[in-house]
Amino acid sequence: MLIPTSKNVKTITDMREDALGLLDLVKKNGIAYIFHRSEPKAVMMDIEEFSRIQDLLEDYFDEIEARKLEKEPIGKLIPEEDIIKEYV
Repeated sequence: MLIPTSKNVKTITDMREDALGLLDLVKKNGIAYIFHRSEPKAVMMDIEEFSRIQDLLEDYFDEIEARKLEKEPIGKLIPEEDIIKEYV
């Protein structure tokens, strides 16, 4: 759930007074928004969710790079047999 609600919003004071409770909330909801003086200051995210988002971003950027490479000219191709002769 990426929308701040009363269930996933905590304050700096909550974080200071009940850090373990905040970590439990993050584990349960996947995310918690940290506010200070009614302004959002940070987001805490479950480690599995963070890893999943990192993997998605990596895949996304790999796809962008692959599309760029598809547009580049191939260049001179070398037969496989010639490579094997030279390096084996």
